[in-house]
Amino acid sequence: AAIGIAVVGYSDNVLTARAFATRNGYKIDANQELLALGAVNIGAGLMQGFPISSSGSRTVLGNALGNKTQLFSLVAMVTVVGVLLFMRPVLSLFPQAALGALVIYAATRLIEMSEFVRLLRFRSTEFALAVITTLGVLATDLLVGIAIAISLSVVDLFARVARPHDAVLGQVLGLAGWHDIDDWDDATTIPGLVIYRYDAPICFANVENFKRRAMAAIDAEQERVEWFVLNTEAIAEIDITAADMLVELHQELCNQGIVFALARVKQDLYSQLKRSGLRDLIGNERIYPTLKTAIRGFEDRYRFK
Repeated sequence: AAIGIAVVGYSDNVLTARAFATRNGYKIDANQELLALGAVNIGAGLMQGFPISSSGSRTVLGNALGNKTQLFSLVAMVTVVGVLLFMRPVLSLFPQAALGALVIYAATRLIEMSEFVRLLRFRSTEFALAVITTLGVLATDLLVGIAIAISLSVVDLFARVARPHDAVLGQVLGLAGWHDIDDWDDATTIPGLVIYRYDAPICFANVENFKRRAMAAIDAEQERVEWFVLNTEAIAEIDITAADMLVELHQELCNQGIVFALARVKQDLYSQLKRSGLRDLIGNERIYPTLKTAIRGFEDRYRFK
């Protein structure tokens, strides 16, 4: 129960703060919000008080009244204490329906239907997550809805990591650098050389996908492939499963007479290659800082064959 209260309280606090920070053009620090919320709840626990969080309804009303500073909270506190001490008979006559109307008004001000449209335009999976989470909260309760949102977000993340974009790179007349040949009809590649880019870190979730698509890129070449250069600009790191797969890929390419080289290797990835033994297996001379130097290495080797 305590964990549930903490999750709901923090989620409500941060999401409300972010919503109004975006509307009013100020910044919040989610970590600072967590520290503040934790500190006040420790104090409330020691004093045997109620759990403390933000109030979406009071935030909406404060924003509607033009509140710009935290002084509003102090004024609201003094007002509430004054009402409890001196106006309880009047408060007892206040219609509960009116209080409910205030809460409903606040809730409607927190819902932005335009955001659902924006999510749908951006990515259909984002829209589906928002709709399912909303229905989950309405059909069950807030804590279950949050759990559904987190679970589906993790599944969506893994799905994107498991099947990221990839590209065989080529040259385009009039454009500097190397580009996805699928994006340009007039893109050309160097005969005998495949420059392959995988747009995600390689991990246990996508090792089979990476290997299958890398080999498919080689098989798609009409001429015999002599070099396979992996452009690692989007590969920030690998795990041990990926390291083992790269060893297998290196061996398969060697059996086919294809040189396996790496280009644009970041320092963190280079350290992992070194610790896993891949650097020594591939050869330090086949690890290039840029695509240009990798291509020069291929051309020099090709020239002297």
